Order: sequence, then C-alpha cells, then structure tokens
Amino acid sequence: MKTKTVVFKSANDLYEFNRQAERCKTDIRVKTPSGTYDFDAKTLLGLFFALSLPSIDVNYDESESEFDEYLTSLERTE
Repeated sequence: MKTKTVVFKSANDLYEFNRQAERCKTDIRVKTPSGTYDFDAKTLLGLFFALSLPSIDVNYDESESEFDEYLTSLERTE
C-alpha cells in the first residue's frame, strides 16, 4: 500500500478525485491524519466532509500508477 496526503481546494477537486478512484481496480481508502475517519474513496457522499479538512491521507495499491500520477496534482505541499 502507498499513502499520499492530499488537499481538496474545491468541490470540483473532490468530484474529480472520486471519478479517478472509481476507475481503479483496487480499493482506495481515505483517512483523516488523526485516523478518526476511514472510508471508501469510491463513495462520493462519504467524501463531502473532506472539503472542510486541511488534508486527508489516501491509501491505495502501488499497481494503480495512473491514480498515483493523478494524486500528484492534489498532493499537499508544505
């Protein structure tokens, strides 16, 4: 499993993230940095609360190279 920390700047970012996750053959999990919430990234309704968070951690299989490339555009930069 691979993990990246991402930030959604708009609802469009969140919608596109969900669309990209749905294209993956493996499970994509989204967690808050504290670990309080853990849900399936392919469920749009579950993602909506993520807009109010400063960042989320995305866990996915290394075989999802296209998804990995997409996440780079959302990756949190310090």
